[in-house]
Amino acid sequence: MKKPLTKTIKTFYGFGDFGFNLMAAVEIYFFVFFLTDIAKLPLGLVAVIGTITSVVDAVSSPFYGAIISGTKPMRWGRNRSWMLLLPPLVIPTYIFQYTKIGSDTVAAIIICAGFIVSHILWNIPWVANLSLIPVLATNPDEAALLSSRRATWTALGGIVFSFTGERLARYFGQVTNNQVLGYTILAGLTAVVMTLCYWFVFKITEGYEPTGGEMAAGSSAQDRVSFRVMWKSITQNPPLIVLLIADFFRNMTMFVMTAAAAYYFTYVAQNMALFPTYLLAVSLVQMAGSYISGSIAKKLSTRTATLISLFGLAISLIVCKMVAMNLTLFFVFLLIATVFLGIGASVTVGLYSDVSVYARWKTGEDASAFIMGLMTVALKLAIISRGTVIPFILDRAGFDPNVDPAAATMALKTGVVNAFLLVPGIFALISGIILLLFYKLTREKVIELQNEINQREMKAQETAN
Repeated sequence: MKKPLTKTIKTFYGFGDFGFNLMAAVEIYFFVFFLTDIAKLPLGLVAVIGTITSVVDAVSSPFYGAIISGTKPMRWGRNRSWMLLLPPLVIPTYIFQYTKIGSDTVAAIIICAGFIVSHILWNIPWVANLSLIPVLATNPDEAALLSSRRATWTALGGIVFSFTGERLARYFGQVTNNQVLGYTILAGLTAVVMTLCYWFVFKITEGYEPTGGEMAAGSSAQDRVSFRVMWKSITQNPPLIVLLIADFFRNMTMFVMTAAAAYYFTYVAQNMALFPTYLLAVSLVQMAGSYISGSIAKKLSTRTATLISLFGLAISLIVCKMVAMNLTLFFVFLLIATVFLGIGASVTVGLYSDVSVYARWKTGEDASAFIMGLMTVALKLAIISRGTVIPFILDRAGFDPNVDPAAATMALKTGVVNAFLLVPGIFALISGIILLLFYKLTREKVIELQNEINQREMKAQETAN
């Protein structure tokens, strides 16, 4: 039987995601800016760097969970070992992503290498950390609670970065009299924080999964998961297929909104001074939504909470689109939408935990790390796809970067509003409809499957003894 969750785990699981998001925010907010304005690389070369790194990152995404599930567990367990060993290696490789060494071409090669290697090294422990949810949780309600804590700490990392990131980069650049080095130090410092945060989670989860030694001694846990079992975990798992498709549209909602926000404040509100206020407000509200999501999922079920979040998000965004020209009403309905966005970002992780239980029941082997790692597939595909959605909408609206924002036409303003609010609202609606009609894995069914798994493993252990 699984150990009950300690109060420390209930409170601090997700602390690793705080450090991870703090580190990843350097890239999210400053990577392109660093390439163009700090390293001063030609725009053509910046485009090449962006294309190479994003494609390699997307292609690699299905393999992180497969590596964890398909290799022999190390000394500290199948998941926890990666959280101990790989984060320190991220520090030097991530630093190279924010350097300018040699000619522009040489610098671009080094930056690409730093990006690709650091992402491989940080994505594996990220998936391992995520995969601890089905290991730690004894039922869907606990999985929802852990998902809520994870999302809350993630949002808190974004809030902390909003106050410290740019200031630290500028400070380090001034102290060293080198702007490039300012970002290099910032990347290294946040990677150190990420490492320490993962190590903290590694420590508090000690004893919750079999170690490599315990598996070698003949525990009921398998040594490694074969490719055949991983393939069956997908092809014989209808809830997973539905979830991946729905989650792609949910991620599209989030990423299109993120990418289009600056256009709203530039061309519609015509006041970019409000943009930092917007970022802080949505971060705080999203954190609040994440925090309450565990209670909502416990009361209603993870599936029901996810549906409420998606339909609530869709309705709020569509209403917000209707009042977008009124700045006050815009902020009111956008913050309401952000509450639902925070709930959805949290409870959806619980659904992946549920489908991993289904896969274990179906195949008889634990491929949780592989299943949880598939979250990155929907996420990376959405990141790539958003790059086509916004330019298409803006082009149809007659967008011209050389036109003064004060002279923006109503057609352009409408196009920006559609890109920022209406299209993401439609994506959220599509995601909700897909889950409502085709995702049939209820909380009661997951509990039933988990009980069957427990009984199987107890019989196997008794037979082995």
